[in-house]
Amino acid sequence: MSEREHIVIAGGGRVGRRVAEDFEDRGYDVTVIERDGSVIDTETPGGNIAYLEGDATRPSLLTEAITDRTERLGALTDSQSTNLAVCMAAKQLYPEIETVARIEVEDGDEYTEFVDRVYFPERASIKAAVNALTGSDVRTLEGVTGDLEVLDVRVNYDAPAAGMVVEDALPEGSVVVSQADGDVAVQHSTKLVAGRRYVVAADREVVDEVVRAFGAHD
Repeated sequence: MSEREHIVIAGGGRVGRRVAEDFEDRGYDVTVIERDGSVIDTETPGGNIAYLEGDATRPSLLTEAITDRTERLGALTDSQSTNLAVCMAAKQLYPEIETVARIEVEDGDEYTEFVDRVYFPERASIKAAVNALTGSDVRTLEGVTGDLEVLDVRVNYDAPAAGMVVEDALPEGSVVVSQADGDVAVQHSTKLVAGRRYVVAADREVVDEVVRAFGAHD
């Protein structure tokens, strides 16, 4: 059995907690770094979310939080400068880690020179932060409630699902609705074309299986 994926979140406020809970629901182990110990004390950690108290810009604390299973770090505090410092420190220590910074200014795209992706809370929801941390090849659409998620996902050229028909490619509890442009509805016998994007509806518990089938984490 493969090890669970691990993600680190810097900032245990409203945004950080909700993003951590979303990733826990997806089957990840999550470590949240929070400077304010009173925030941690009011939580009930449990489950697969661990909390570390301290300054996430400190290399020693990042080294404690990041493991060999950690692929991504999200700096989601309410301080833009702190978020950039956390991402840059993490990248210096672990060059292969993917970093996402919460940025407050509209022209924040210029910061992509220093981080892999940016997240703008003023014009996006918590789901947008999760999308940024998940990666650009899969986007959870807004406005979906309950345990059903709708994904806009691309079939990678080396994905297991590439060239397969829909009914053989995806797990039970998921269905391909259409091509992402909405022009073509997809049938069970439709062959999934490498490089093309599709809209997929899936129960939350099988989302990771769908993403792996499409090779969206590659």
